[in-house]
Amino acid sequence: MKVAIVGAGIAGLSCATRLRAGGHLVALFDKGRGPGGRMATRRVDTPLGKVAFDHGAQYVTARHPDFIAAMAAWEDAGVVARWPAAGADAWVGTPGMNAIVKHLAATATVFWNHRVEQLRRTDAGWLLDPAHGDESDV
Repeated sequence: MKVAIVGAGIAGLSCATRLRAGGHLVALFDKGRGPGGRMATRRVDTPLGKVAFDHGAQYVTARHPDFIAAMAAWEDAGVVARWPAAGADAWVGTPGMNAIVKHLAATATVFWNHRVEQLRRTDAGWLLDPAHGDESDV
């Protein structure tokens, strides 16, 4: 089955990962320039040089066995690290929170800078209507 997901944050990318594992063809459409959503890391120039900061989620907690397993795999890949100061089940992305969504997006088909305005049902299936006027056949 062909599946379109609007939004390439942690939820959209996690959903895409699971659907792809089930044999589906998945494409994500996101209005941003890159992955982030609530796990965004921003970079700004300052008089002392460039700095990066997380301005969405500061950390995530892993309590479900499946998510704990994902965290362990991401830890092995250098994508996350434990953050004991926030609790025994707290994790942070390394070097920033967006490392998690960047890792997930690396194996996904994502169309960046594609703001979806509406979904339309046609006889041929669903169409995504992006803001820039091109139609995407789903």
